[in-house]
Amino acid sequence: MVTVVGVAYRGRIALEDIKVDFEVEPIELPNGIGFGVKEVVTLKGEISETERIRLQRASQFCPVGQALTKGSIQIDDEVQWSSGEVRAVSPLLEGLQPSGAELPAIRPGSVHARYLLDTKEYDEGGDMVHEGEAKVYVTCENLTRSSLWTVLAGHSSNGWVPGPFPLATAAWAASTAATLSQLLPQGTEGADGISVELAMAARGGRDQAQGDAEAGLVGRRGALRRVIVPGTPHTNPIEVIQAALQRDPITLAYRNEGVLLNDEVLVE
Repeated sequence: MVTVVGVAYRGRIALEDIKVDFEVEPIELPNGIGFGVKEVVTLKGEISETERIRLQRASQFCPVGQALTKGSIQIDDEVQWSSGEVRAVSPLLEGLQPSGAELPAIRPGSVHARYLLDTKEYDEGGDMVHEGEAKVYVTCENLTRSSLWTVLAGHSSNGWVPGPFPLATAAWAASTAATLSQLLPQGTEGADGISVELAMAARGGRDQAQGDAEAGLVGRRGALRRVIVPGTPHTNPIEVIQAALQRDPITLAYRNEGVLLNDEVLVE
C-alpha cells in the first residue's frame, strides 16, 4: 500500500485514496502446508488506464510482495545447538524425509488494509518524506469463534510505527519457530527452547524499493536465518532440522513463489 502511494507521488498520479483486501486460504503442497492469497487493490482518483497498470505493477513488485511471489529472498541458514555446536546448512538438502508430526492447519481468513490519509508527512518545501500509515484488520475462523487482530504499520517518522517489511520478517521468524517447535523431537520447554534470529541485507532504502517496484524489477535480498535449538546434533539431528525448515509455510512461500492466486486493481 505505502509503496503504491510513493510511486503515485513520484509519478504525479492523482491517487486520492487506496485500500487493499486479501482473502487467504490453505493450499496443498507436496512437502507441507501452504497458503494462497487473492488480492484486490482499490484505487480512488482520476487515474487513467495507463496509470492504473503502472500502479498495479508497483503493487506486484513491492518489497513484501516480491518476497512472497517473486522469490526475492535468498536464504542462508545456520543452526546452533544449546550444547554449543554451530553448523551452516545452506542450501537445504533435497529429498529429506520430514517428521511424521502434523502442523496445525492454516485456516481461511481475510485482511483489509485502510490507508490513513492524514498520516502522510511533508518537509518544509512541501515534498513528501513519509508515505504514511495503514491500519490493517486481520480476521480468521478458529475452533470456537472468529478472531480479529488490528495492526498499524507504514512509513512514518522514526519510532512511530514499524515498517511493512520488518513486520513481514517478524512473521517469518515466528512461523519458523512455531514450525520447529512442532516438528523437532526434543522438547522446547525452559531456557534452552527454540529461538530464531533473522538478519536482512539492506537494499538501498525506500527510493530503491519504490524504483524497483515502479519498473517491475525484482530486488534480490539476502537473509541469514539463525536457528537456535535445544540439545545436541545427536538429540536434534541436522537432517531433521533441515526437513522441518522445508515444511515451514512462510519459508515455502518464499521459496516456491506461489502465494498469489490472483490479483485485481480497480479504480473507483
